[in-house]
Amino acid sequence: MSDRTPLWRLAPTELAPHEDALSRFAVELERVGGTSVRVNASELVGEITATLTGIGAHRVALTADLDDARPIVTAALEAARFDVVEYEAVAGDRAALAGLDATVTGCLAAVAATGSIVTGGLAGRAGALVAPTHICVVEIRRVVDGLASLMRLAPRLGAGSMMAIQTGPSRTADIEKTLIIGVHGPKRTHVVLLDGVLTD
Repeated sequence: MSDRTPLWRLAPTELAPHEDALSRFAVELERVGGTSVRVNASELVGEITATLTGIGAHRVALTADLDDARPIVTAALEAARFDVVEYEAVAGDRAALAGLDATVTGCLAAVAATGSIVTGGLAGRAGALVAPTHICVVEIRRVVDGLASLMRLAPRLGAGSMMAIQTGPSRTADIEKTLIIGVHGPKRTHVVLLDGVLTD
């Protein structure tokens, strides 16, 4: 192929022209074992609460990248009798982290062509990885076409000291080539695509 070959023809990590980013994201996320749902701002808290109830969660950590939505989600979950903590308050306590059933984070970006979500410093180094279930709130305006777009935007995303790209629940087949889900991270990744913003 020549140097002028479109990037989307060279790599499956890019969108083809006129391909719908949100549709592709949902398909790719499902392919790697994740789930997604699209909500508006008035439905956000209800979706998070229902998801946590559905998996039988009790202890939940919320990360700082939820911005102004964090106190609202916290109040709703506490009213529903969940035990809610701020992630950064327990980040250094291994026993507390081991007791988490789920974390709820925001998102710097989501990559449509790969179904990936990207978290940064405000989510904490393990905020998206430490609990069996990760619920990630993704503002639709943060969905980018492909990895090339993400890399171009990376300096402006405000990732802080780190940026983590997560594509579905963790998986490994290191032992006897048997696929195991959730060994090094969450067993479940649920993405809530938000029509709106987390902070005013």
